[in-house]
Amino acid sequence: MTILSTIMPPSPVADAALHFAQPLWLGAGLVVCACLIVLFRRCDRRRDADLSQLIHPRFRLCLTNGLSPRLRLLKRGLWLLALLLAFVAIARPQKGYEWHEVKRKGIDILFAVDTSRSMLAEDLKPNRLERSRLGIVDFVARLGGDRVGLIPFAGSAFALCPLTLDYDAFRESLNALDTEIIPRQGTDLASAIVEAERLFDESGNNNRVLVLLTDGEDLEGSALEAAKAAAKKGMTIYPVGVGSPEGTTIPLHLPNGRSDVMRDAAGQVVRTKLDEATLRTIAADTGGLYVALGRGAEGLDTIYREKLRLVPQSDLNQRMERIPLERFEWPLGAALALWLLEFFIGERRRAKPARALPSAARRVTLMVTGALLLLGLQGTGIAAEMPTAATDARVVYNQGTELYAKKEYAKAADSLRASLHTQDLALQQRSYYNLGNSLYRTGQAALEKDPEAAIKTWAEALKAYEDALELNAADADAGYNKALVGKKLEELKQQQKKDQKDQKDQKDQKDQKDQKDQKDQKDQKDQKDQKDQKDQKDQKDQKDQKDQK
Repeated sequence: MTILSTIMPPSPVADAALHFAQPLWLGAGLVVCACLIVLFRRCDRRRDADLSQLIHPRFRLCLTNGLSPRLRLLKRGLWLLALLLAFVAIARPQKGYEWHEVKRKGIDILFAVDTSRSMLAEDLKPNRLERSRLGIVDFVARLGGDRVGLIPFAGSAFALCPLTLDYDAFRESLNALDTEIIPRQGTDLASAIVEAERLFDESGNNNRVLVLLTDGEDLEGSALEAAKAAAKKGMTIYPVGVGSPEGTTIPLHLPNGRSDVMRDAAGQVVRTKLDEATLRTIAADTGGLYVALGRGAEGLDTIYREKLRLVPQSDLNQRMERIPLERFEWPLGAALALWLLEFFIGERRRAKPARALPSAARRVTLMVTGALLLLGLQGTGIAAEMPTAATDARVVYNQGTELYAKKEYAKAADSLRASLHTQDLALQQRSYYNLGNSLYRTGQAALEKDPEAAIKTWAEALKAYEDALELNAADADAGYNKALVGKKLEELKQQQKKDQKDQKDQKDQKDQKDQKDQKDQKDQKDQKDQKDQKDQKDQKDQKDQKDQK
């Protein structure tokens, strides 16, 4: 148990270094913000696709004219920045520190672990030593404010981890335990008790608890005397029996990869047994409790619940501790401010009221107009040379129809496309209709030379007729032309498929004929080779007969 008590008001100390107690939250914030950006973009594309299916593009332009993409982007940027600052606050930024006096209460617990070779016996899985190690880890996880230490022993003992509050350091020392850590083999319980007594004397605490994990085979025979001497100094020993009274063999793993069991000098198999009698006597002499470790380390759980939890805690020490100052309120306040600002920003543009020209500007305008009129009286060519402010969509439309009448269908289609950029829906409808006519004629001209281009152009014409009908469903001419172009387009596609199939059939027939010709040539060659071989054989036979004669 750890208690914080401040004797004097803490005085903050300036510290230029800003650091984070939990920096992993910064990375998490960046990942979340990146995922949200991707999600926003996907939602925008999905919304645009849905709107394009529900609303004609020209109507959509009129409906969304008041929305501002820049304001929407600004709102999202403020919202994401606020979210990132919230993650910064969760990461606990710290800057500066103050001093507090720390008083600690608790007990001192030493764990003495047998590391002799008998602890390699496998009557407890995976073996006695590993089961003891896992039990101690679970036991220490329950403690809070109690100092712990570690003493390995075999033929001798030493302090591997002195009494400490650093449980991570204790666990690292515990993981280093093995049967080779003490070169001198054997089981000397007395040496472990004496080493524990030395560590307790250095700490000066009255609550002295020693948890002794061993199989109880005291080969030196002086454990009882050492336990009685320790009891006089206030030490309580809790022996934990590791293994089974029936005994088992000790496995050995040879360097050549083979396995065997430990044998004595006469070659007899050595069996290690749990000596519960000695351990019970040690517990009785020191006021402790003997328990068997068990397959799930239940013995250590019993010691904690029935004994150590009830031990009175004493003041161990006190010291001044530097406590960092939390600064999470800075990014958190900024995040709340940004969220509030984002809430009050709208997505629609503000209408700009028309303002009258100042009187001076009005006078200048009148003067310029008058001058232009005078120049117009003097010469008729000057006004015609001045560029217009904007091109009228109707003029472009008329140009397109004139080009159509001159049978310049490609140029007519370009002009009619340009005339679509207008808010006049009636003009748009006529532009779409005449655009369909121009595209149909363009495709018709390309039908003989390039059927694929004709198919593409007629598909565009069909789309133009559909757009014209969306703007005016009662246009009978657009409906008739749409049906006509659709029928011709389908016939052309079918003809293309048929032509492609015929070409494929012709190619297959040619390939089959080529294969047959190759086969015939090969057969003729084989026949010729056979005939040549026969002629050679006959000539050889005739020569042999002549030689015999």
